[in-house]
Amino acid sequence: MNDRNGSRHARTARRRRLSTLFGVAMAFSVTTDAARAASHVETGRALASRLCARCHMVPGQGEKLGANDIPGFAAVAQRRNQTPEGIVAWLRSIPPIMPNHHLSQDEMHALAAYIMTLGAAPRDGPKR
Repeated sequence: MNDRNGSRHARTARRRRLSTLFGVAMAFSVTTDAARAASHVETGRALASRLCARCHMVPGQGEKLGANDIPGFAAVAQRRNQTPEGIVAWLRSIPPIMPNHHLSQDEMHALAAYIMTLGAAPRDGPKR
């Protein structure tokens, strides 16, 4: 009977250690993912500042009103159903109205991640 109890206690102790190790690994993973995402957004911000600011980051700039207008990045991020994947697909198409900056896939994803951070503003105007 003692061997059984000892064996049971050993298994329980092993499970607890494994559970603790798993929890620590998950916390590290989440922290690492958050740091990686923040770095990705910062890379996108730097790209936007260097390549796109003159046209898409003008103070007070909103959504384009005509075919030849240029939308601000905040307006792009606030479009209904906008996703990072949608922004990447549009960039990948190399729109003829934009200069071809020869962005890599990683750069496109970083730029899209940054643009999406600008969508935090309310999508609707003030309520009346």
